[in-house]
Amino acid sequence: MPSTIELLKWSNLISSIMLILIGVTQIISLSILFSSFSFSFFMSFFLPFFLILFGIMLFASGQKMEFMDNNFKFLSSLLGRGLFNIYLASLAVYQLANAASDIIGFIIGAMLFCTGVFYLILHFCGNKEELTSYKQQLG
Repeated sequence: MPSTIELLKWSNLISSIMLILIGVTQIISLSILFSSFSFSFFMSFFLPFFLILFGIMLFASGQKMEFMDNNFKFLSSLLGRGLFNIYLASLAVYQLANAASDIIGFIIGAMLFCTGVFYLILHFCGNKEELTSYKQQLG
């Protein structure tokens, strides 16, 4: 039976890869170019690039890359990861809300949201000794 921290790592890994794939498919399908010119056009145009960037950030933080630890300290804490995952969940749901495969966005969003809420629960309600070992394993 995998430990809780291993499940969280796998959830973040799968979510980050799916965010990158969503961004790439939105760019390849050129759906960002065919939306009407309005505020939503700007959101539709830039959001796939942000999904790719944030997916790479989530992936790199899970792999304990030194660059991420030095420049994005919020991803090395449970509170920061939890809030970041909840933010990414809202982006994933918004991006695919008008697409043909909107169920994928809701599934990925739900997975990110649940992972983020679990990180927040661990941060606020976790045992201090267990939290210390989690933080060491997170990087």
